[in-house]
Amino acid sequence: MENHKINVRLRIVVIKNGKVLVQYRQKHDYYHYIGGHLEYGETVMEGSIREVAEECDGAKFEFKKVLYIRAFILPEENEHSVELFILGDIDKSKELEHLLDPQHSDGSVWCTWLDSDNLPANLFPHPLSQKLFEDYKKGFPTQGEYVGRMNK
Repeated sequence: MENHKINVRLRIVVIKNGKVLVQYRQKHDYYHYIGGHLEYGETVMEGSIREVAEECDGAKFEFKKVLYIRAFILPEENEHSVELFILGDIDKSKELEHLLDPQHSDGSVWCTWLDSDNLPANLFPHPLSQKLFEDYKKGFPTQGEYVGRMNK
């Protein structure tokens, strides 16, 4: 039997003045929440702080709570991840608009702020984003909610 690994991904949810911070991937034309993989030996809080600093030009992250837990499984791509959607705040705002991701030297990935009342259809994961903004309007009343398997 082949040895498979399960990844833990962190997706950071930052909403300021009715706008959500995301990254845009130009090559594939979609938006997603900032974040990345939890590294071995890191706590969820430590990984969230590191990912925000890496992707947001050293921004300081204030951890608030785990919103959702999602299973992301694509066997055809040998991908199996558990994603934690983390609500928090950062100490930067306007200066993050169109900030290039240093891990993509071709300039094809950057940060942007999307209006929470006018979200594009290509913000992934789409079903979870709809739920997220319904919960945002209610003040995020729950935490750590398991939302199951959502692949897009």
